Amino acid sequence: MKALVLGGGKMGAAIAYDLVRSGAEVQVGDITEHTHLSHLLEGAEFLKLNANNSHEVEQAMRNKDIVISALPYDFNYEMAKMAIKCNAGFCDLGGNTEVVRKELSLHEDARKAEVTVIPDCGLAPGMTNVIASHLIKKANAREMHIRVGGLPQNPEPPLNYALVFSVHGLVNEYVEKAKIIRKGALEEVESLTGLEEISFLGFGELEAFYTSGGTSTLPETFYGIVEELDYKTIRYKGHCEKIKFLKDMGFFDSRHRQFTEQILEKALSRYKDDVVLARWIASGEINIIADMVDYCSEGISAMMRTTGFPTSIIAQMIANSTIDKKGALPPERCVPPEKFIEEMKKRNIIIKEKKI
Repeated sequence: MKALVLGGGKMGAAIAYDLVRSGAEVQVGDITEHTHLSHLLEGAEFLKLNANNSHEVEQAMRNKDIVISALPYDFNYEMAKMAIKCNAGFCDLGGNTEVVRKELSLHEDARKAEVTVIPDCGLAPGMTNVIASHLIKKANAREMHIRVGGLPQNPEPPLNYALVFSVHGLVNEYVEKAKIIRKGALEEVESLTGLEEISFLGFGELEAFYTSGGTSTLPETFYGIVEELDYKTIRYKGHCEKIKFLKDMGFFDSRHRQFTEQILEKALSRYKDDVVLARWIASGEINIIADMVDYCSEGISAMMRTTGFPTSIIAQMIANSTIDKKGALPPERCVPPEKFIEEMKKRNIIIKEKKI
């Protein structure tokens, strides 16, 4: 299997690491070689590549079985179009619902080219979509509630948070509206609302609140099937109030957003000792709760593991025709959940289900 990973940052490195360990021939394309991640890229070939240069990108995509974008979400629609043109399968990390909709509009082009395009393959959206779909069907559920957060194991004030992925994506989650299903209707609600307490064994006081992007295509997929469906981000208690203050003061407005992101980038130190918490609650003919708690391991952060490894798994499923549907499809419509969960378990990412 020949794979091209676009973007050699933390998530791209985690994807490449898992692909190499799975026996793939991997190229990692980036404008800069990230030497601090070189220990994760052993066995992969670095390719100096400018994602804004379509000729360079198309040349790199030629003769690849699968192309994976770990670039900022702004690039994903153009990357998907180029992959279809090059007759390569394609998947990405998602991050923006409108960009994902544009990618899904390529369905007929991808189908005619006999390739598979799947956006939203990371943690949330991504893993959350596949597991939510699985549990909705298993429970014949009328409600699905998803709660996810990447957190420092040792929080520090004032925000009790540290960057586990791109600051641009983080701010986007806090700024745009969240899409949910409420009382059977599709709705949009303001991010940083819907505050609730949540607990996980062994952790301090936690909270959860609406953020954008987490449900992605799930509301449209399950509209008319479930009465309630929502996604909230988990943080240590008090985080939402502080971020809402910054938003209300205009720090996330278009005029100030870039400056605010630069400040947050410096203030929220990056770290390795993180944890990712996830919970799915399905209510229907039976009631099921599924939890995942994943820690950093072997120098790979929990966010890298739970974002990069699911993406690698789905990429391999496309390349080896485990996913044989052609076209542009969201993950909840085409990723086989039992096989996905089995592959996650091999990587020690464990999802524990129980009836309640």
